[in-house]
Amino acid sequence: MEPSDHTEGGGLVLLIDNTFETRRASRHLLEQRGFEVIQASNGMAGLELVQRLPQSFRFVLVDLELPGLPSAAVLETLRLFRPELPVLCMGEAHAAAAAGCLTKPLREEELVAHLSAAVGSSSRWLHPAGPRSEDAVARARARFAVIGDLVEAALELARGMPEDS
Repeated sequence: MEPSDHTEGGGLVLLIDNTFETRRASRHLLEQRGFEVIQASNGMAGLELVQRLPQSFRFVLVDLELPGLPSAAVLETLRLFRPELPVLCMGEAHAAAAAGCLTKPLREEELVAHLSAAVGSSSRWLHPAGPRSEDAVARARARFAVIGDLVEAALELARGMPEDS
């Protein structure tokens, strides 16, 4: 398959999936196309990375079935915080087909087609978007601030704990 300007050599990608094997295989496929990949094993970790590196990611690849924080909440928060950031969803065949998302395991042809559509147009989302308001954006940013504070507090506690002998 011929490379395209939008689907190769493209910068930093955030991959959010709770399954190690899926992350490994997806990372490999993305790296073969010239992308650098940062991985998160759950939605909260992915949102934290977007908060800490807000302008770094070219696009985000999110599993439809995440433990803890549901993928719908992750997608909504990403859309509120970074509305221009392309997001691709992926899932098992039945769920992915119903939602118009990539199927797992990722196939190069399918990934290239979705990337061309999403990354080629910086404001396009491959997931249905609802209405946004300034209040909703403010709430999402406040949630990110709280998440950052909680992570910082946890790190402080961890630094103060004695190491096990």
